[in-house]
Amino acid sequence: MHYLLKNIIVLDASSNFYQKQVDVLLKNGKIENIDFSIDDKQAEALDFSGCYLAQGFCDLYVNTNDPGFEYRDDINTIAQSALAGGFTTICAIPNNFPITQTKAQVDYILNKAKNTAITILPIGAVTENFDGKSPTEMLDMHHAGAIAFSDIPHSINNSGVLLRALQYVQPFDGLVINMPFDQTLVGEGIINESEISVRMGMKGITNLSEYTAVQRNIEILQYAGGKLHLVGISTKESVEIIRQAKAKNLNLSCSVFVHHLISNENDVKNFDSNYKVFPPLRSNADQQALIDGLKDGTIDCISTQHTPLNIDEKNVEFEQALNGIIGLETAFGLLNKKLEKEISKEKLVDLLSKNPKNIIQPKQSTTDFVILNFDETYTFTEKHIRSKSKNTPYLQQTLKGKVKAVFSKGQLVINK
Repeated sequence: MHYLLKNIIVLDASSNFYQKQVDVLLKNGKIENIDFSIDDKQAEALDFSGCYLAQGFCDLYVNTNDPGFEYRDDINTIAQSALAGGFTTICAIPNNFPITQTKAQVDYILNKAKNTAITILPIGAVTENFDGKSPTEMLDMHHAGAIAFSDIPHSINNSGVLLRALQYVQPFDGLVINMPFDQTLVGEGIINESEISVRMGMKGITNLSEYTAVQRNIEILQYAGGKLHLVGISTKESVEIIRQAKAKNLNLSCSVFVHHLISNENDVKNFDSNYKVFPPLRSNADQQALIDGLKDGTIDCISTQHTPLNIDEKNVEFEQALNGIIGLETAFGLLNKKLEKEISKEKLVDLLSKNPKNIIQPKQSTTDFVILNFDETYTFTEKHIRSKSKNTPYLQQTLKGKVKAVFSKGQLVINK
């Protein structure tokens, strides 16, 4: 099928057409031409006036649930959710059953992903069965196509294990991803430790549980060398520690989850278990520090922490509910609405596309793109959800910013 995409403004600052309105001709699954005005009678013309052309989004933290938890989501439904949200590349965390910890399990994800219109990159486990001490065959998984190594959603709390992992991956320029928290300080905590947790009668999770782990991670990286990404930063202290560490030119990057930018601890007051996440939603001051960290480059990118959960895992008492929110479909509309006065269109798109791609696949070029309308508002309802799971607190909320179309792996997908 041939398509002629008309009247799109190019948002990529590296393009010769930056901020110019262009037409894009797609033929046989490839970009045939980009120019100010194209005429092709054989192509189906689609008018995207007022919309922007940008790189496809990339998410470093997605629960695919496949294999093992396909009742929540599987690779095909995950791919549909990603396309609805503008994501052409996602990284599959190893938290499946079985855990992604062997060459065969990496092969399974890559083979199933071939039949989807997106790129799915497996992350391999650092320790066997997430036991925190027995190393996996990371080199085998790297050769099979694992893009990085991590025990998320667990933290690598054993300092020796983290040090050896950073050293082990250096010969092949591998990446270690860690979610920094000290489980002994988290304890049985459920929400952010504050006056709100006291009033609600719930055990709190102190900022200390995160930023002490951030500091330890950085000290180990400074000693061992290697490449480290800290995922899910949620506290103001963590942002400041990372800001100081980056001044030392360490090979360190970090990301924040969408919901920590959109929501805060005030949202849990009504005991809505859809707001139960880990790390917990923090204070207003923490939230503003995260936004400031994005603006000054301390925080490199934004991830969704897309975590599909069945209704009987979420629609229970707050204390009993599992942690997690689905986020692929809502990321752009939530972030654009929240941050439009704080962050430019170009910067927001880079935080969702170019920056995360550079962390996992530096200098690798791609022809995947999204077409975005930054001004369109709509009410987010269940009909917009492609996931099998519906665990999001943002249903019936007004979002601003719509992903109109996605071009990925040679396919043009129009979002209705």
